[in-house]
Parts: sequence; structure tokens; C-alpha cells
Amino acid sequence: MAISSHVLACDEMIVLAVADIISLDEAIKAVKKNSKGKVLDAQTKQMNGQPVHVIKVLTDKGHVKKIRVQGTRK
Repeated sequence: MAISSHVLACDEMIVLAVADIISLDEAIKAVKKNSKGKVLDAQTKQMNGQPVHVIKVLTDKGHVKKIRVQGTRK
């Protein structure tokens, strides 16, 4: 599975994988790999009928950011 090498800014929707479905665990691993922060919380929500993984990250500067990872490929 190919995973993108960058994570975008807070509250932006990003696509990390080309597979039809990306699991919450895969999304967490990708965020850990691509950010310098610590994962505080992660959950999957439904947005417009599609799964979206919402991952809270504590940055190295002490800010909490929400990174949203699309759970399915469009």
C-alpha cells in the first residue's frame, strides 16, 4: 500500500492511501510517521456518509491539532 509522505495542516482532509479502505490503525501509523507530534486521541466519524478518521496530535510546540484522514478512496 502506497502512503503519502506528508500530512497537511490542522483540520484539512487528506488521502493517505490508494487502497479502497484505510483502517484507523493505518491512519494513526501514517500520522505518527509524518508528524513530529504525539497522538492524543483517534476515532472514526461519519462525514457526508463517508468514514473519516479524526486524529488529535500534540505538536512539539504544545499545540493540539486535529488531522482528518479520509477512510475511503474516492
